[in-house]
Amino acid sequence: MEIELRAKVSNPQLLEEKLKGLSGIVEKKSNERQVDTYLKQENDEERKMIVRIRKNYEKNSAILTFKGKSKNEHDIAWQDYDTPIEDPERLESVLVNNGYVYVCLIDKVRQSFGYGDFEINIDNIRDLGLFVEIEKQGEEDSVEVVKKEIIELLSTLGISESDIITQGYVQLVLNKEK
Repeated sequence: MEIELRAKVSNPQLLEEKLKGLSGIVEKKSNERQVDTYLKQENDEERKMIVRIRKNYEKNSAILTFKGKSKNEHDIAWQDYDTPIEDPERLESVLVNNGYVYVCLIDKVRQSFGYGDFEINIDNIRDLGLFVEIEKQGEEDSVEVVKKEIIELLSTLGISESDIITQGYVQLVLNKEK
């Protein structure tokens, strides 16, 4: 299970300094453009199962992700499964023609780092701005423990607890569109 928190970045220079100061941090991706198309079954009003098609333009690749909400209804924890796909446009067409509807599109440039068991992403999202997102794999019963660990790491990066957002990017985009 993927457990993640994010925060809007108000001081990119401070974040960059703090990242460089972390011992053992490793850059995994540098400025990759990713376009995520989110779809759901037409009758799934609560978005309990979302399908994401992620196109990575730098790698000329695509990934299909199934995301299922946590049983505890945490918006920070999702069961997910990724698989590479060859023809994202064709798959999108098949899904739309078989009862799936669009939820939203998220266009971002991502820089990723590995730090121990954590993945740290710096996302510049079109129409939303700059965010830091930290994720870690965990189990359903460890969500609160992992959440505390992520909050501590965000604090180390100069992010105050009041700036942390528990909503995912999908919800942030949907709120902005209202």
